Amino acid sequence: MDDDHMDDQSGRWQIGQFAELVGLSIPQLRRYDRLRLLEPDGREAQSGYRYYTRGQTSAARAIALLRSLDMPIADIRRILAGTSDAERRQLFRDHRARLEARLDEVRRLLEAVDALTQEDTVTVDARTYLTTWLHLMPRLPVTDMDRSVAYYQEALGFRLAWRIADDSLAALASGEIEMLLLVPWTGDSLLPAQSAYVYVEDPDALCAEYRQAGADIVEPVASRPYGMRDFIVRDPDGHRFTLGRGEQRLREVADHYGLSPETVSVDPQWLQPRGRS
Repeated sequence: MDDDHMDDQSGRWQIGQFAELVGLSIPQLRRYDRLRLLEPDGREAQSGYRYYTRGQTSAARAIALLRSLDMPIADIRRILAGTSDAERRQLFRDHRARLEARLDEVRRLLEAVDALTQEDTVTVDARTYLTTWLHLMPRLPVTDMDRSVAYYQEALGFRLAWRIADDSLAALASGEIEMLLLVPWTGDSLLPAQSAYVYVEDPDALCAEYRQAGADIVEPVASRPYGMRDFIVRDPDGHRFTLGRGEQRLREVADHYGLSPETVSVDPQWLQPRGRS
């Protein structure tokens, strides 16, 4: 039974009513409960229904606002715990810098689009933008759509972008990542597990957040000989995601691959984080 009804007592709401009141979703509230970012005021003994009170609405609305700005959970936790004015301003400055980095990339794309709209500047080089891959949407087979959607929302912090009525497809998004889930798996053999590498801003903080939310961490965060610091998380169907960022130039670990540093050419920007996942 869903715990989404209003309690008879004045000023107390169960999770569905409270979610609507403060502008958060039920999966978000459940996840923030697991992360101990916003725990319910209590639970009904027999049903296990979560109860929230009027005194929690301010914190919940602050979380909803800050997450709408894509602020990291770790920073929101610090703000809710209480920071000085100077510390809080620095958190917002740091977040603004992250958003500006994304904006710079969008501006470059807009400049390319503007160039294509000017007929006299459309050259062979400009037309190559037409064949550039702009967005990648991995297509994953899953055996249980409801279970997978719940896991990605509650354990990994994705949001449900859309879902087809017949449950044949659902898209979940996180930052710049949009994932397409396919259900059901109709193959005769075991479902083939997929894997992908995802660049993130802070693998250490994200690994701790995922662990607290109940995600299946199969390899803890560590520095790797290939020049990355990352960890591995697994979904209910065995699909694995390695999440990390460059810790040092790959040429510094070239000997791991039997190469000399001079033979390894790496664009330094390639190792920089591409946005929060």
